[in-house]
Amino acid sequence: IGSLDLATVLKAAQTISSEIVLDKLLSNFMNILIENAGARQCSLILPEDGKLLIAARITIDPERVIVQPYIPVAEASDLPVTVINYVERSRGDVILSNAVSEGQFANDLYISRHQLKSLLCTPILKGGQLIAILYLENNLITGAFTPDRLEVLRLLSAQASISIENALLYASVEQKVIERTQELNEKNLRLSQTLDQLKQTQSQLIHSEKMSGLGQIVAGVAHELNNPVSFIYGNISYAERYFKNLLDLVELYERRYPEPEAEISQTIEEIDLEFIAEDLPKILTAMKLGSKRIRNIVRSLQNFSGLDEADIKSVDIHQGIKSTLVMLQHRLRANADRQQIVAIERYANLPQITCYPSQLNQVFLHVLNNAIDALSEKYGKRGTAQTGDEAVPRYRERQPSPPTITITTEATSANWVKIRIADNGPGIGEEVRRKIFDPFYTTKPIGAGAGLGLSTSYSIVVDKHGGTLNCVCAPEGGAEFVIELPIQPRPSVS
Repeated sequence: IGSLDLATVLKAAQTISSEIVLDKLLSNFMNILIENAGARQCSLILPEDGKLLIAARITIDPERVIVQPYIPVAEASDLPVTVINYVERSRGDVILSNAVSEGQFANDLYISRHQLKSLLCTPILKGGQLIAILYLENNLITGAFTPDRLEVLRLLSAQASISIENALLYASVEQKVIERTQELNEKNLRLSQTLDQLKQTQSQLIHSEKMSGLGQIVAGVAHELNNPVSFIYGNISYAERYFKNLLDLVELYERRYPEPEAEISQTIEEIDLEFIAEDLPKILTAMKLGSKRIRNIVRSLQNFSGLDEADIKSVDIHQGIKSTLVMLQHRLRANADRQQIVAIERYANLPQITCYPSQLNQVFLHVLNNAIDALSEKYGKRGTAQTGDEAVPRYRERQPSPPTITITTEATSANWVKIRIADNGPGIGEEVRRKIFDPFYTTKPIGAGAGLGLSTSYSIVVDKHGGTLNCVCAPEGGAEFVIELPIQPRPSVS
């Protein structure tokens, strides 16, 4: 290497070979070149997809390395493009001691404009393949690039060719890893969204089939009961009138014939005519009240099933709540495990709401059923009751307040109504509350619930009606479900 320090060159080569990140490698390489090659400006050019791109450059005044987004050489105004193109084609060196006055490149636009003196352009090859092109210039002196300096460049370039190739490979692999990771993340996201949609669709199909079957059964039972109950209810008034006429006839007969024959007197005594005359009106009145109640229950069943209400229509929302409560009377009554659940209804004066009535009745049914389950859990006599995340014994003294469900309605604006269904049960933990509307999520034992009721209710209220459904947990215990509905359907609701 002559006068150049071999140790310095070896150290420079070691520095080049130790770096694999392309930007850092280029920065180190350019600094080493400017220190050892006698240049005042240096550019590194990389071939890519049939084009030559400026990857990095360094100037000694001011001394700084620029590792930049690749700029095509063809668009550069600060390089001798004819020289660089020649080196690319010939794979040979171009060394000019006074470029502006010698050789075939004196007419290059950049050389002539800058009156360029010393110029060196050399290819970096590996196995005959062009890895990069080095361009160096020194416009202060002529003959700056001596054979010794060229030899240094060859040594450094040989090491750089390996390092640049490795760095480009590493960058390519790293980019592929990034792209592949991003692709996998996108696929996972799409898969997750697809699974969520599948769960939602599956839950809706299962629930729809379940509620359709329930609706058909309820509607069928209501239809079968309706005719005989209506017949009984409608004819009791006639029976009352006929009985009164018969009693009037008996009284008239007694007045006209105060001394009946012995056989008639014996029959009157045996059948206890006086008791019949007193008790039968009471029986008929009770039958009338009972048949009226049965008729009201049948109407509530018909209203709840709503098989004729698939289309959107304007209804009194309170009627749907009342019908649902009638459906749940058997669950509200006291049983061997707990006392009766009190249902408090606080209804405001609401306008009719345009909605899908039977679907909203399903929402009321699911929310009320969950409230009843929570109250049965807290006020039951056996097992354990869940309070937050802790299990506490159910053996306890009678609660100071009875198990209660409070249903409140209000008009929050000219266009919205709010239905609150609150219970004084054990409450819901925050972790459960966050997932309570997820499809197939349930805290009930296996076989006691599929986790579809509240997720379907959420879909009905939010997706079908454009409303909101939220669960609020009171600090002192209990839970409240808040349903907000537009009085008229919103444009996005189909």
